Parts: sequence; C-alpha cells; structure tokens
Amino acid sequence: MSDEAARAGTHVVILPNETATVRLAQDIADILKTGDIVALSGHLGAGKSLLARAMLRRLAGDPALEAPSPTFTLVQSYDSPRGLLLHADLYR
Repeated sequence: MSDEAARAGTHVVILPNETATVRLAQDIADILKTGDIVALSGHLGAGKSLLARAMLRRLAGDPALEAPSPTFTLVQSYDSPRGLLLHADLYR
C-alpha cells in the first residue's frame, strides 16, 4: 500500500483536554459497527491509551472497566454486549 493510500482515511485531531478526548472516544464508539477497526497513531503521551480505554468502556457498557494498555501483552480482549473487543499494541 502506498503512503498516499494509507493516509486516505487518516484524520489528525487535536483536542484541548482529557474530557474532550473521552467525549470523542464515546462518539466514535457509538458509530462503530461489527468488524470496524480503529487504528491510533501518535507520540508517547498523545492520548492514544486514554482514547482507546474510553472507547472500550463505552462499547462494553462499563464505565469502570479496567482496560490497561496492552504494551506487554500485545493484545487485550474484552467480552461486551456488542461482541468481542480487541485492543492491540502494535508498537514493535
């Protein structure tokens, strides 16, 4: 895949704070369909884990869901009312 093709569906979003990041994550989670993949890319500390955690919590219907970053396990899986959710850390 060319770099241009890879960027075709790419969006850069700059948010002012954690509250805005969580809100965006919830909005994204609300429109996801079975089989959708969300790929996050950004520098260390950019908020990828915060966004992913908020999406997982929304999709699982559990605001207190423990959702650690899968840095060491590579993939974390979660059962949810919407099906199996996978959170992968592909930084290798």
